[in-house]
Amino acid sequence: MWHNYMVVSMDVGELNETARALGRVVEATADKHGIDSLDHDVLERLVDAVTRGSASIEEAKTQGGAQNDVANPNEGLGLFRNVNDLFNRVLLPRLSSQRLYRAYARLLKWQGKWEEALRAYMEGYRCSNAAKMERGEADVGKWREAVGEVEDIVDILRNFGPKVEGYKWKSQARSVVRTFVARSKDFEDEPEWARLVELQEELKNSKAED
Repeated sequence: MWHNYMVVSMDVGELNETARALGRVVEATADKHGIDSLDHDVLERLVDAVTRGSASIEEAKTQGGAQNDVANPNEGLGLFRNVNDLFNRVLLPRLSSQRLYRAYARLLKWQGKWEEALRAYMEGYRCSNAAKMERGEADVGKWREAVGEVEDIVDILRNFGPKVEGYKWKSQARSVVRTFVARSKDFEDEPEWARLVELQEELKNSKAED
């Protein structure tokens, strides 16, 4: 019942109700179905609706052009409270996935909580194929996807790490790449290997700037 209500609410644009219904679905089914109880597409659309109204929560709180974000219960600040509660009360205590943490990170960025957003991105990375890959992996397609995940988290650290005073993003990025490279020796003949080596050297060279 709650799943159907969630779908209908999303279709008609009642996003506060969508968030409530998604929470009830997860509460009822997470113990049995785990991460499959979460509709990631719906969750990401809810985060989109919160963050698309204004560039940041500070802008949403100002008078003038962003005032509608406060008044509209299905967008911006008007939707934020329920979506934030959905994450903190329902989803994060029960579930873990890369997409879940990345969606939460976007919500945290919108609030200007850069350090918490970086922690959420790193939690998401720890759920990724790249972080879980072990030596001896033979699936080249899976490895190539993992290379992209490594490059992506390094870009996130590079772009947002400097926003947090004292955050040692360079050493964290070096650790991510070093660990992945050590597990990837069987793929040294693949074209993507050169990208990994180049990224590792770039981060090593940046050590002198720390």
